[in-house]
Amino acid sequence: MSDAIKMIVLDVDGTLTNGQILLMEIDNKIVEAKSFNVKDGMGISQWIKDGGLVSIISGRRCSVVLHRARELGVQEIHLGIENKLPCLNGICEKYEILPSNIACIGDDINDIVLYNFCRYSFAPADASIVNRSRASFITNARGGHGAVREMIDILMGMKACK
Repeated sequence: MSDAIKMIVLDVDGTLTNGQILLMEIDNKIVEAKSFNVKDGMGISQWIKDGGLVSIISGRRCSVVLHRARELGVQEIHLGIENKLPCLNGICEKYEILPSNIACIGDDINDIVLYNFCRYSFAPADASIVNRSRASFITNARGGHGAVREMIDILMGMKACK
């Protein structure tokens, strides 16, 4: 079986966003807002266009994330996931993908379990020190500032070299 990366697994807060959670009160309701980088979005769209799978697995539930992920065509969106590995195992079974065909990115200790499972792991430049010490790659970009795009560019460069 091919050892190419077929799926990328993305954390949200601190990778696709800068990690800040903006809470606002609108009409006596608390509303959450997030900021996403368009370069990350373009990279995700290109990865999907080139036949790759994208899974978002996040510990938080947020309708803004769901909207953005659907807008980009992300195939697997899992929010409010406390333990990410069983979720990823289920996705692997569904698509018949091996850990050797997966790369992930995360910024904090709840993502380390994915680092140990996936072939390649990425950490944004501003990830926790534990993540940076255990990642296969550390991006130059910070979370929410193109770290996911940098990961995708590296992976696409690896494909082009084979």
